[in-house]
Amino acid sequence: MKIILVDDERIALEHIRTLIPWEENGYEIAAAATNGRSALKLCEEHRPQIMIVDIRMPVMDGLELIRAVAERGWGVSFIVMSAYEDFNYARQAISLGCVSSYLVKHEVNRDKLMRELAKAKLAWEISERQRKLSRSEQLKEAFFAGGKPARQGVPIARPPLCALLLQADAPFTTIPAVSVQPDTGGIAGWAEGIIPADKPGSWEMIGEFPHGAGRLVALFEQRDKSAALQRDALYRHASAIQRVLEDRLGHTVSLYLAFEYADTPNLPGLLRKLEEAARHTVFSGRSALACVDDLPLPVRTAAGNADASRQWLDALANCLMQEDYGSFESVVKERFDSLSKPEWNWNGLYEAIRAMTALYRERLAAAGLPETDPLDSRTAGPLYHVTDIRDRFIFAFRELGEQGSAALKQLSPKLLQALRYLHAHFQDEIGVEDAAIATGISARYLHELFKRELNRTFLDYLTEYRIKQAKIILMREDAKMTEVSARVGYRSPQHFSQVFKRLTGVLPHQFRAKEQAR
Repeated sequence: MKIILVDDERIALEHIRTLIPWEENGYEIAAAATNGRSALKLCEEHRPQIMIVDIRMPVMDGLELIRAVAERGWGVSFIVMSAYEDFNYARQAISLGCVSSYLVKHEVNRDKLMRELAKAKLAWEISERQRKLSRSEQLKEAFFAGGKPARQGVPIARPPLCALLLQADAPFTTIPAVSVQPDTGGIAGWAEGIIPADKPGSWEMIGEFPHGAGRLVALFEQRDKSAALQRDALYRHASAIQRVLEDRLGHTVSLYLAFEYADTPNLPGLLRKLEEAARHTVFSGRSALACVDDLPLPVRTAAGNADASRQWLDALANCLMQEDYGSFESVVKERFDSLSKPEWNWNGLYEAIRAMTALYRERLAAAGLPETDPLDSRTAGPLYHVTDIRDRFIFAFRELGEQGSAALKQLSPKLLQALRYLHAHFQDEIGVEDAAIATGISARYLHELFKRELNRTFLDYLTEYRIKQAKIILMREDAKMTEVSARVGYRSPQHFSQVFKRLTGVLPHQFRAKEQAR
């Protein structure tokens, strides 16, 4: 804890300096001054937690110094020293609110100084907790209300600024609305011991606030406004934060930075940039440390190219039919590379995953194998990067080819095409006629293909597939039954429940309870 001594009598300064072993008791005398004006400059430079101040001094006395420091909001706790005749003067100082106690000069001894330091330290800690809460609320208000706290009407900080979003890395999920976050209890008070107040460097942290599960947002202000942007210095700060937090939490974290140079800071705009970067974390991977302006984030949401998607998927299907896994791997890699360059295509990634998952399940069904999710973390392990997803698909299809190639050869191309259509549109109101049109054959012929090659009707297969999808949702999410039924193609929750029980023997809510109890 940093301390500055202020007294116009050098003998008094030396007496206080030698009275106790400061460092052994957790204190450091950062500086000493003989008048208030010099002390104010030293306070701005060193940002002490405690100042021991004489009342009567030349140039700027103790009362003026205390008021000046309090007005600047530096959060210093003061111990006032005075002579007997200055008792009323000392009372005025104590009434300012940031003075914890006063000492009569000729009565100061080791024990008394230690007691008063302990009181000042406690007062500072209590005040600092209150200031942090207040700063957190003001900062949140500034990020969500245009950069100015409404209560004060003044900017919370002046540029150059840097907003930082810290995010605990979580495995990728194929359900965008759901993110399984790791334990982030250690993130609370994350700046403690990482960016110590007594070593601010060229950047000062204004404050931080939680922003959803496993996320924090912080704002930094460059101290020297006349200097060029000291970006490298902040990167070093951020890297140190990352190392300490990963060691403390036992898992990786990612940090995204957004700089602001304008005279009127657009903090909501910075937050949107940070959120967009965090949304694309599957492209940057674990332990990312990056400025959002350096990332290939999309300028606008890319429109899907249906024809290109069909061509790519048809190419994959042809490779699988010919058991040409070398070409299959090349097509997959080319597709996934196109999702990362020249911009990160988040929507395209999910479209590719849905298409490949549908193709995978189509092949499973054709091989007579039980349905599984190729990206299920229980079998694939946690996936953090787009290349992890790509490689998992390649491995899953190769493995499936070894298990079911004989059975797959028995299915006709038209039936495989119809299955692909069904897997992509099962949540819609579809029938055998719709699948037949998409496949380019008659409904009657498609019906015969289902009966001959899969030993079931189109409706039987569609119903079984919908219930399988419902099981996945019930196991993974806490969605209401009306939502579950709608997502698997049933308008009526009652009808959905009846069908579910007919195929599984239990009602949907009973199935969920059973799975959760495992």
